[in-house]
Amino acid sequence: MRLKRNRLKQYHHRTAVQAKDNEGNSYTEYGEAKPVTAEIWPAGGKLQAEMYGQKLSYIRNCRLDGEYKTQTDEKGRVSYLSGTKLIREGDGICLDVPGESDPDYKIIAIRPYRYLYMELEKL
Repeated sequence: MRLKRNRLKQYHHRTAVQAKDNEGNSYTEYGEAKPVTAEIWPAGGKLQAEMYGQKLSYIRNCRLDGEYKTQTDEKGRVSYLSGTKLIREGDGICLDVPGESDPDYKIIAIRPYRYLYMELEKL
């Protein structure tokens, strides 16, 4: 199966970085925006309805175009290298906002099928 070119659009991926403020509280900052080409559609179906329940309307499915490689860092976290972008759960995606602003969706699940398949949740 291949991705249909008329469904692909360009979005912006921003890596999540955990930071601490001067009081010791942790919060999430996002790195610089990198363009990604993806196909995005609303979540649906019986399985996703059972998984997410009332939150289903805030979930989107995403399939990235291109090859990827799996990497594991020293802490055991799994990342996916797609081109020059390192993608992992918790990163942000700018769907309805420009790439310079904070992302409006967060990656909550990554499934390494033939194409990199992700589930996104609205922030």
